[in-house]
Amino acid sequence: MVQTLLLLTVRDILQRPLFQNAEAIATEEALNRTVRWVHIMEVPQVGDLLNGNELILNTGIGWYNNEELSLSFLQQLINSGASGLCIELGTYTKHPLERMKELALREHFPLIFFHEQVRYIDITQDLHAYFIHQHYNMVSELEALSKQLNQLLLSGRGLQPLLKLLQQTTQVQVAFFPFGEEARFIPEMPKAEADAFYEKWIFGEIFRQPDRKSKLAHRPILALERLFADLLLYGEQELSEFQILALDRFATAIAQEMMRTAYMEEKKRYKQDLWVTGWLSGKHTHQDIRDYMLALKPAIKLDRAVACVFDNTSALQGVNDHETHLRQTQMLARSIFEGEGFYSVPAFYDSHIVFVLLDQLGSVPIQDRILKAIQRLRKTEVIHESGHYPPIWGIGTIIRDPSLLKESYETALDTIEIQKDSGIREMPFYHELHVNKIMLTMKQSGRLAAFIDEYLGSLVTYDIEKNGQLLKTLKMYLALSGSKQETAKELFIVRQTLYHRLDKITRLLGEDFMRSDKRMAIELALHGYEYLHGAIG
Repeated sequence: MVQTLLLLTVRDILQRPLFQNAEAIATEEALNRTVRWVHIMEVPQVGDLLNGNELILNTGIGWYNNEELSLSFLQQLINSGASGLCIELGTYTKHPLERMKELALREHFPLIFFHEQVRYIDITQDLHAYFIHQHYNMVSELEALSKQLNQLLLSGRGLQPLLKLLQQTTQVQVAFFPFGEEARFIPEMPKAEADAFYEKWIFGEIFRQPDRKSKLAHRPILALERLFADLLLYGEQELSEFQILALDRFATAIAQEMMRTAYMEEKKRYKQDLWVTGWLSGKHTHQDIRDYMLALKPAIKLDRAVACVFDNTSALQGVNDHETHLRQTQMLARSIFEGEGFYSVPAFYDSHIVFVLLDQLGSVPIQDRILKAIQRLRKTEVIHESGHYPPIWGIGTIIRDPSLLKESYETALDTIEIQKDSGIREMPFYHELHVNKIMLTMKQSGRLAAFIDEYLGSLVTYDIEKNGQLLKTLKMYLALSGSKQETAKELFIVRQTLYHRLDKITRLLGEDFMRSDKRMAIELALHGYEYLHGAIG
C-alpha cells in the first residue's frame, strides 16, 4: 500500500541535531506549522520575497537592536505566511526581545533563539537535503501509485476500490459527490454528520471558513465538458503536497472509470430505447413484453399501463447538451413517478420524452397519482430553476393489454396536439377531452374549417361587419336549452335585444336551426370555432 509522506513541522525541526540547544518560544499551534523550505533573510523589508511556509534564519543585522524595526520585520513574516523565525542572539541582537515574544505568542508564530553561534549554512544543507529526499520519495510513490491505479482501471472493479485506495493513500476523509446519485464518504460518516457536510458543500459554506481552506482540497470530475462528480479530501491538518498530487491522479482515474461506466450504460440505454420504441410502435407481442419486463423487474404487474408523453420540441431549443438535458429530465421524472406507485420505462422517441407507466398499486386512481407526480415535477423545477421540464404533456388511454401500448401512445400525442390548438390544460388526459377529439380528427382530415363555415359562416361574417355578437348569443342560447329568459339574464341584456338577435340568427341559419339534428351540428361547429380561434366572448 502506498504510504502518505508526512509534512515537516516546526516541532520536527526542533528535534534535529542542529537545533538541540535552541530555545523555542511557541504555542502548540505554532509548533504544528508546516515548513516547506528554509531561507536566510537579513533585509528588514520582506515585500514579495517569500512564497509561504519558509523557516527564516536571521542574525538581527537588519534591525540591529531597533525594536520597532524588529517588530515590523516579524509582522511582515507573519503576514507573508512564513513558518517561523530563527534568530542568533549575539553580535547584532542582545536584547531580550520581549515585545517580539509577545507578538509571536499572540499570533501563534514560532520564534527560535540560538544562544550560541550556529552555522546557518549547515542548517540549510541539512533541511534542504531532507526536502530533496522527501521530494524524491514523493515522486517514486506517485509513480508506484499511477501503476496501481492503471491496474485497478484495467480490472474493471468500479469506483469503490478507487475511492478506498485514495483514502488508504492519503489517510484523510474522502468525500465523493456523483451527480444525481447518493454521496459517498470513506471512511463512512454518521448520517447526520454526512448530511451536514454535504449541505455545507452544496451551499459553499466550507470554503467560507478560512481555517479549512488548507485542510480541504476539491477536484471536479470532468469528461467531455460534462461534470460527473465532485471529489474532496478533508483532513484535520493541512494537506501535504503529496496528498494534493495524489488527489489529482485519482481524479483523472475516476473520470476515466466514470466514462467507461457511462459508455456501458449508454449502450444499455440505447438497446432499451430501441426496444421501448418498438413497443410504442406495436412491434412486440404480449409474451415478448412480459419476458422483457420480468427480466428487468421480477413479479412486475402489466395489467394496467398508460403512456405519459412530454412534448420536448420547444424544450430542446437553445439547449446545447441535448443528451444531458434528456437524461436529467428522465432521471428526475422516473424517481417521482415511482414514488407514486408506477414502474416507469423511459424513452426518447420522435422529439418526445415518453414514460410508459406500469401501475403497481391499483388501489388509488391512476389519474390522481399522475397529477400529483406532475405537480411535484413542477415544484422541483421551480426550486432548481432547471428549465428541463417541458410545458406541454399528455396522458393517453389506459390499456390492460401491454401489447396495445401504441394506442395509449398515439392518444397521448393527440392530447398534446389538442393542447397546441386549444391551449394547455391542467388535466391533459385523453379521456377528458370529449368533443375536442372530434375537432382534432376533423382538423387532421382538412374538413373542420369548411364545416364551421357551412354552419356558422354567415354569423361570423355578420359579427365582423356589424359587431352583432350573434355567435356569443347563439352559444348561450343553446347552452341554456333555448330559454330566452335565462339567456337574456346571462348576457346582461333586455329581452327585446335578445329577440332582435334571435331574429337575425333565424334569418341567417334558417327557421329549423333548433331542430335536433341541425342543432347538434351547429353546436359542434361552435366547438370547432372555439377550438381554432379561442373562446367566444
